[in-house]
Amino acid sequence: MSKTHIADHETLERVAIALESMGAASVPIFNDETGRYTNSSIAAWLAKMRDGKNYGVSIPKGSSTACTKTGANAGIANPKPGVIGRAAIDPYVNQGAFFFVEVNGGVDADGMPYVTAIDGDGRFSRLDDTWVLTPVLYTLENETDNAVNLTVSDTRQPGMKRQPAALLPNGAQRPYMLYAKYALSVDADGKPRSVSGAQVKRFVSHDTGVSLMKTATTGDSFKTAADDWYVKAMFLLKYATKNSQSVFAGCTRYDVQMSPTVAESNTTRVVVAKEKADQILIGSSMILGTHTGTSNDRGNGYNYDVFDAATVIKKVDVDASNTAIYFDVVKPFTTATTYLLSTVPWRAGACDAVEGDGSPTSCTDGKQPFVVQGIELGLGMYEVLGNVLIQYTGTGTVVYVNPDTKNEKAGSSPDSALSAGAFPGQAAEGWNYALYCKTVNGLMIQQGTGASTSVGICDGNYKVADTTVGWREWLSLGSLWNWGNAGLWCVNGSNGSGAAWWSFGSRRSANGRSRGEAA
Repeated sequence: MSKTHIADHETLERVAIALESMGAASVPIFNDETGRYTNSSIAAWLAKMRDGKNYGVSIPKGSSTACTKTGANAGIANPKPGVIGRAAIDPYVNQGAFFFVEVNGGVDADGMPYVTAIDGDGRFSRLDDTWVLTPVLYTLENETDNAVNLTVSDTRQPGMKRQPAALLPNGAQRPYMLYAKYALSVDADGKPRSVSGAQVKRFVSHDTGVSLMKTATTGDSFKTAADDWYVKAMFLLKYATKNSQSVFAGCTRYDVQMSPTVAESNTTRVVVAKEKADQILIGSSMILGTHTGTSNDRGNGYNYDVFDAATVIKKVDVDASNTAIYFDVVKPFTTATTYLLSTVPWRAGACDAVEGDGSPTSCTDGKQPFVVQGIELGLGMYEVLGNVLIQYTGTGTVVYVNPDTKNEKAGSSPDSALSAGAFPGQAAEGWNYALYCKTVNGLMIQQGTGASTSVGICDGNYKVADTTVGWREWLSLGSLWNWGNAGLWCVNGSNGSGAAWWSFGSRRSANGRSRGEAA
């Protein structure tokens, strides 16, 4: 017989409020033999916390960025995001459909998620693979001439469907949903991770994700449309605006490069002009290269051959004109005035000290990542979706979403992929701005044209000319120099499915294996 015990109420600090009125039978049960909580006990625990309310938001199809909260969502104030030392004020904490908790765990080859630790139980660590656990949500999305109306609940109501990826390939409903808290990193053995403090893995593409994640044997995949949908839906419901960067700018205006002003040896600092150092944030990441080539592009090895993604730990003025930037590095290094120092995407865990939604010191300065519903985003790089591709047909575009990434392949979408319609935009190459969004086959995709960075969706999507023939990857969120083009709805659709560069990253997904849009 399996040896089990019930997690201690008092140690489940993160969910203390939710547990107050619950009996011991509702608490997740840990199985010592498997090293996991039983999925049935987690599902029962979540069921006990349901509030059955329908939280809605009406998304206007026109140029207005303001949305309207409806149903049980009406009258709930928008959260006030926090920074380190000032917690967010969030009226949605522990409420029904918005409940989440951080856990350690993963996914089995058949797509079934599992949990090995829950924040507060004495086992949990952000140095182990960390996920945000939520209940399976139920949704109703309908259109009028003027709006798309989205309703979400933790309890199925008449007419509602299960959220994207809620069904496993065998048709069974997941006991809960898992979303990677952190951007993708890899350990010394090359294993994909979702852990705090790690250097994020760059130089990835849709196609490298197929080979790296090995979904058929691991159940793991690159970030999926379902992961993308959850963040977008939660943001719309909580903040009631289509302009995501008005709340969280992300690291999208942090393109800073400089040369040392003083040559030093056996050092852990780089001395630069004070005006340049003033632009650099403590806690952010930088690269230093010997810069033996002619290009300043961060993707060239000679621009990160001294150190790669080292964290800025402090800045000290040397004199009136120069400042020393100190780095957390394993060993000292040498600098020369011909070297090049550059900002790069932040390391995972930059927002760990932020309580609730928010950023380390500013949500809108354009230099920092942010966290929404426990998920850290906007580190200064695109995030590749592993189950979405854009096909340019020579006369237009079609966006394809593959429900089961076990069948995902390099170079094109499999026959099992579902159409999400056209990639919005004009026929010519360039940035385009959609008016609104809606969910099609599990992907919350932009709709309409003619907006800008200040009206409509506000986030840009870049497409090549409709006369192009071939497949392009779905690069979401934006890079550290995208400014107003970036945001939750930003998509760069110009790069081939195998294109990989320094500003391309992703994250793990436990939701790659699915039967498709749930009924």
